[in-house]
Amino acid sequence: MLAGIGTSKDTWGQRAIKSQRKVMTKKATHQVHARRVVHRTAAILLAAQKKIKEGKVYTGNFARAIAHQRFARKLYIQGNFMRSMHHSRRARRLALLAIQANHGQETADMAYEREDEKIMNDNPVSDADLDNELIREMPGYSIKDEDFVDAALTEIDLQDME
Repeated sequence: MLAGIGTSKDTWGQRAIKSQRKVMTKKATHQVHARRVVHRTAAILLAAQKKIKEGKVYTGNFARAIAHQRFARKLYIQGNFMRSMHHSRRARRLALLAIQANHGQETADMAYEREDEKIMNDNPVSDADLDNELIREMPGYSIKDEDFVDAALTEIDLQDME
């Protein structure tokens, strides 16, 4: 055995296993947070739909929110949890703008969990990057709020997968 290299055990292999476990744990953590973000955003989209039905102010933000949320759900299913959280965050922001345009207000239950917000802030992505990715990956989505006001909102939550 060479001095400073370690013991006769396979220390490099053990390090690789520990590193792999750490990555797996981080991914599992992101999955939990992504699931919560996507689910709560789906509820906010339903609230936005209700407010738009009442106020009848159409800005296009609600339709864009639906598209981002559907893409977030797709990313979650593919196992891309961090990106899923970011697109769901974008959907939530757009839905909140639609609520405000229809004289509604953000309520406390629409806020992010502290841990979810920290994870997203530690891995920032600009809204422009998310919008461009959506256009590239899901071309042709409707940008008219009117298309979604009376429609059943499908593929916005993870509950319908269970």
